[in-house]
Amino acid sequence: MPSILFRLQELPRVGGLDRPLRSGYKGHTMTTKPSALLTLDGQHWLLDGRPFDLWGIRTASGTMNDAQCRHLIDQFDDYLAHGVNAVTVFYQGCRGGNYDPFTPDGTAVDAGHQARMERILQAAAGRGMVVIVGLFYQAAPITLADAAAVRNAVRTVTEALRPYRNVILNVCNEPNSGEWKKFKAFDFNDPRRVIDLCRLVHDIDGDRIVGGGGYDHAFNPVVGRSDDVDVLLFDTAGIEHTSGALFDRFRAEGVDGKPMVNVETFGGWTKQFPRGVFDEDVRAAYFREIDDALARPGLSVFFHNNPWCQSTTEPLRYDLGGYGTAGDPGIRWYFERVRERRRTAGCRL
Repeated sequence: MPSILFRLQELPRVGGLDRPLRSGYKGHTMTTKPSALLTLDGQHWLLDGRPFDLWGIRTASGTMNDAQCRHLIDQFDDYLAHGVNAVTVFYQGCRGGNYDPFTPDGTAVDAGHQARMERILQAAAGRGMVVIVGLFYQAAPITLADAAAVRNAVRTVTEALRPYRNVILNVCNEPNSGEWKKFKAFDFNDPRRVIDLCRLVHDIDGDRIVGGGGYDHAFNPVVGRSDDVDVLLFDTAGIEHTSGALFDRFRAEGVDGKPMVNVETFGGWTKQFPRGVFDEDVRAAYFREIDDALARPGLSVFFHNNPWCQSTTEPLRYDLGGYGTAGDPGIRWYFERVRERRRTAGCRL
């Protein structure tokens, strides 16, 4: 593994820095505006004390390399112009690009990945944007040796991101996934273990907003009801269950007084379609998600599309491209719909 940025119980020097990184260290010199503080008032998001409607896109492999990081940041202004003010990025990437930046004992993270993550967080903070930072991904080549190493990795990230207050931590991607069974070091399939990791985050940084969840909708309320979980971060594996219907269900099952975010709308269901091409039925399903979020305070949705944003065969694209036809492929049509519907609802973009 290349150079290490942050290690528990050690004080390494870092390229470009002339000071050690120690617990509580405030990170790189930030070039962002100071106001990027995300907080919660019950189910309502606040940014710098003002109401903040969370709308996002899944861009999970944004730290994969410098080019991908630049490509993501280059889209931020376009996202914001369309009323989309958040992204989600995972330390271990996604199906279309995954890796393990952690040392086997979890006490350190690869310097390149950490630097790219911080560039994303700084660029987002400077624009009044939020980042959901994910830790573990089930298809990544994970080398963490045991449960202690998993907890160490959570500690390492929580400490390293302490200066960045525009961050929500997502402890695990789809913890209900059967793919986690091959990872013997930690039982992510047990919702109690997900809750344990959220509790650990709070033990380290009591003000950090943290959550988890997946696409098993019996699993999700167990996580969401816990006082250690600030936000239920669920997803959907198709169009059978809309975000609005799930929000109503989870509320009825006791997930109350906190926000819910569909962090991966439709999941792997989207991979069946041509890259950047969306027929009327598929568009209608996405539009229902937008309307569900607008109709339910406390519900947010993040755009996701496998062929566009996390292809396993082509470069990952985070730009909006065109209008979703064979001759003009892209996801711009979705973003324009968000902007139109939010403006119609009287929302401040």
